[in-house]
Order: sequence, then structure tokens, then C-alpha cells
Amino acid sequence: MNSRPILREKTCRISAVGGNSYPKVHAIDPHRTSSTTHLGNWEDPDGSDSETDNEEEEEGEENNLDFESDWEEERDTSDIPSNTEKLSTSQVEEYLIKEVEQLLTPEERAILQQNETPDLDKISTEKWNPLHTLALAGQIKFMDSLLGNGFDIDAVDKDGQTALHKAVLGKKEAVISHLLRKGASPHVRDLDGATPLHYAVQVSAMQTVKLLIKCKVDVNVADNEGWTPLHVAMQSRSRDIAKVLLVNGADKTRRTEDGKTPLDVGLCYGKEFKSYDLAKLLKLVPANRL
Repeated sequence: MNSRPILREKTCRISAVGGNSYPKVHAIDPHRTSSTTHLGNWEDPDGSDSETDNEEEEEGEENNLDFESDWEEERDTSDIPSNTEKLSTSQVEEYLIKEVEQLLTPEERAILQQNETPDLDKISTEKWNPLHTLALAGQIKFMDSLLGNGFDIDAVDKDGQTALHKAVLGKKEAVISHLLRKGASPHVRDLDGATPLHYAVQVSAMQTVKLLIKCKVDVNVADNEGWTPLHVAMQSRSRDIAKVLLVNGADKTRRTEDGKTPLDVGLCYGKEFKSYDLAKLLKLVPANRL
């Protein structure tokens, strides 16, 4: 009797290679009741062939999520020449426009045709400011497009924050530099009186702190509760940023509305190494050293 394993052919679809089907061969030993894998005979602890097959099918479905979906492969491309790699950018855009216009409803096409330039009123709300969204997303090209169409670079949202505030909070250094080059003001305060420097210190963005100082921001600017960037540095335990602020003129004697100096804020954390380290820094670095 032939004891060699029986070869079973299983077809699986792999979307990454044009949607073609390729056979997947499994070896089945007729003398074994356990399932097998492509690595050879292996006894499944559960002794269930169906569960293995289901897992393989599920794994195949999950892997397909990494590739283009079937509708993208099967869409009608009869209007587009086969040598698309030789087309110019304008030609590719022309074919894309034709294709999309066929997909849109008349009402949707009307909306597109009515807006040769961005309709700032319709893409903005009190909370969702398009320039702020693009700044956080790092979409510098589209930011420039908005600015070119007259959008205010220092426009604020319901919290009084500008795109620069948002970019600083998101630690988007390239966007921060770009906004400053385009004329964004580093001095704008939000509704709480906080400036971009306050936020840069809060998120420990050292390079942004240095960049803003180069832009001649006031290192002693206080928010509505009297907190300066140095107070925030003490709260965030950022020794290196605190040192940069101090050597650039931060006043360590400034008090908040409730009377706390930066040293007081640092000591409020209690007896730990960082408290002593920050206290030593504040005591030894000369005040208002410029």
C-alpha cells in the first residue's frame, strides 16, 4: 500500500500580483488524523483540520488588507493608454479628471465646478480650522495653497490657538519653521494667555524652544495665571530647557498669581533627586543672564 502523503491543492488569491490565483500545495498523510502544514507533518494539539483551514483562510484575508482591493484592480481603464508611465503629469491629471467626473453625481460635480479656489467658509468651523488641520498633518504644500488664497496664517480657533500653536503641540518641526518663515507670529496668545513658547516648553521640544528664542520671543511672558515658560519647565521637570531659558534671560524670581516662583513649583514635587537637581540649577545659574 502506498504510504506516501496525498497532495492536496488549495487555491489562494494573492492581490499583490494582479489578482491571479496560485495553487498552494499541502501534504496529507492518510495514516495521520492530525492536520498538516507546508512545513511537513505536524500534529495539531486540537486534532482539528477544519480549524487550521479556517485560520489559513482568515490569515489570507488579513494579509489581503495590506494590498490594493479587488475593485481597484478590476476598475475600467479602457480610456487610459497602456503606456501611462510615458504620460506627462498634465495628461495623467486629465485622465483622472475624466474618470472622477464619471463617478460623481450631477450635484457633486456642481459643487466641484463652483469652487475654482477653496471655499474657506464651507471647509471651516469654530473647532476645525483647515490650516490647523493641515499643520498637524504636516501638509505644507496644501497649507501654502490655502495661504495663497488669502487664508490668515494667524487665524485662531475656539481656544484662541493659531496653526503655530498646533504645530508646536504636535512637535512638527518642519511645519513650525515653515510657518515662521511665512510670517506666522510667535507672540500670539491663546485664550489662556499661553504663547507657542509655553507649549514648546510643555512638550519638551528643545529645538523649537531655541528657534522661538531666535525669533525674539519674550522668555518671561506670563499667561493669565502668571505662569512663565520657566514655571512650565519646572512643572515638566525639563532641566535642559530650564537652563536654556535661564541663560537667555528667564527671570527665576517671577511669581504666579498665587505667589509661586519657579523654584517653588520645582520643590512642590517633594524630596526626589529631580527636585534637588532643579533647585541646584536655579540657585547657581545667575539671574537674567543675557
